[in-house]
Amino acid sequence: MRRYYLKSLLGLVGISFLLTAIPSWASDPLKVGILDLQRCLQQSEAGKKASKVLQEKSERIKKDLTARRDDLKKMRDEFTKKSNVLSQEAKRDKEKELIRKEEDFRDLVREKEEEMRKDEFNSMQPLLNELFEVTSKIAKDDGYTMILEAKSGVVYFTKSIEITDKVIKLFNEAKKEKKK
Repeated sequence: MRRYYLKSLLGLVGISFLLTAIPSWASDPLKVGILDLQRCLQQSEAGKKASKVLQEKSERIKKDLTARRDDLKKMRDEFTKKSNVLSQEAKRDKEKELIRKEEDFRDLVREKEEEMRKDEFNSMQPLLNELFEVTSKIAKDDGYTMILEAKSGVVYFTKSIEITDKVIKLFNEAKKEKKK
């Protein structure tokens, strides 16, 4: 009796497996692609151009902030040298002025950092949107079921499923066609 029960159970499990597996055999095969968005932004012509503009602006801001920081340091050094000959009231006034200027400088640094983040977002977001369009076109044309971003949780993949170079090539071509 036990034997019959075990055979029946195994038979039912086998039939259940076959019935659930048949629909997956009949459907289209899963085709997955991997895309490295960061590399697309760094190696595409439009991405290089946007990065160059952002880098130049960043360098201008750094140069300006360095000059302001140096001025503050000179003022602080000057105050330290002259503090012995100043009256208590003059010393307090100068120190308050220095503290205010240092706070203004810190506010300016935060403001410039925020400005750079916004500029980076505003220059990269349209490029990302265009990259997604190109990627969607490749997915439809080549029959991909899904395309995953390489740096977003994908631990391992073979290079044969990476489509980054193809996306960069088509993205550059699309940008050239838009210019014409």
